[in-house]
Amino acid sequence: MRRNELLNTAAVAQENNASAALTAAPTENEITNNESSSPKIEIPEECAEAFIAAVEIGYYKEFYKQGLITADELDILLQLQKKKAESKKEKNNDLSAA
Repeated sequence: MRRNELLNTAAVAQENNASAALTAAPTENEITNNESSSPKIEIPEECAEAFIAAVEIGYYKEFYKQGLITADELDILLQLQKKKAESKKEKNNDLSAA
């Protein structure tokens, strides 16, 4: 009889925890209200491009560490990345001068 009592109390405790979790979760209206009241964060195009370039370089270095590319290939990729960044700067300078 004692074993059944333990099983029943454990089942009731699980049900109580599940109902508490359901009531603690935010409702859909609360989520949309929070999203609409929070200010929008805008990232400048230059910063986004710099971040993407940094991530790409990180990938290249990780590929080298894992032995997927050689040191020469890493150097080539880094040089191409540098040229890509320089060409974007020149293009932006040309557009701003016009």
